[in-house]
Amino acid sequence: MPQPPSPFDLVILDCDGVLVDSETISCRTLVDILSPFDPGYDLEMVMRRYLGRPASAVVEDYERMTGRPASADFTRDWRAQLFTAFRNDLQPVEGVREAVKTFGSDYCVASSSDEERIEICLRQTGLWDLFEGRIFSTTRVKRGKPAPDLFLLAAGERGVAPERCLVVEDSVSGVMAAKAAGMTAYGLAAGSHFAVLDQRQALLAAGADRLFESWRELALAPAAT
Repeated sequence: MPQPPSPFDLVILDCDGVLVDSETISCRTLVDILSPFDPGYDLEMVMRRYLGRPASAVVEDYERMTGRPASADFTRDWRAQLFTAFRNDLQPVEGVREAVKTFGSDYCVASSSDEERIEICLRQTGLWDLFEGRIFSTTRVKRGKPAPDLFLLAAGERGVAPERCLVVEDSVSGVMAAKAAGMTAYGLAAGSHFAVLDQRQALLAAGADRLFESWRELALAPAAT
């Protein structure tokens, strides 16, 4: 029996926590970096503050805590520590490759990370072949999530109207950005960070149209993609 047509012409995917299980790793790195300046920056607090937000938010907090501009050494050392952790521990979110192959529409990545980090994550997890040439980074817009700019850029360059786009996100700021862009937003609670900070209800409160526990569940949902 033929499949019914997809209600979406473009599926826009966040990267961290949606494609790659990176959020716990990256937030642990931030705890190591920021907790010496404020012991309140434990893993849960860091997740609440930074999930789905660009690196500039971390830099701003570091400068506020220390009272001095973040040096090039700060950024370099942070990234070196993070990328080492990715090489040691990063895995794809379970089921993502199989799910992406079922998409009946165009798809792309729109991430709050920069291009280098996105590529490192996708190569490390064996997903680069699926997304090469389909990547949009927050570095290309003035306002990151929860502003809609990045999702609107992706839709515009892929030639799809916002109302025909589906966004898959794991963070409150990402869902808010999708809804501000006039798009359908699905929350995905498949990353390991949900065991530390359960944001399922927060995703729904932010406007997520549906919530899924895994890529398998999302891919099997009627008219999901």
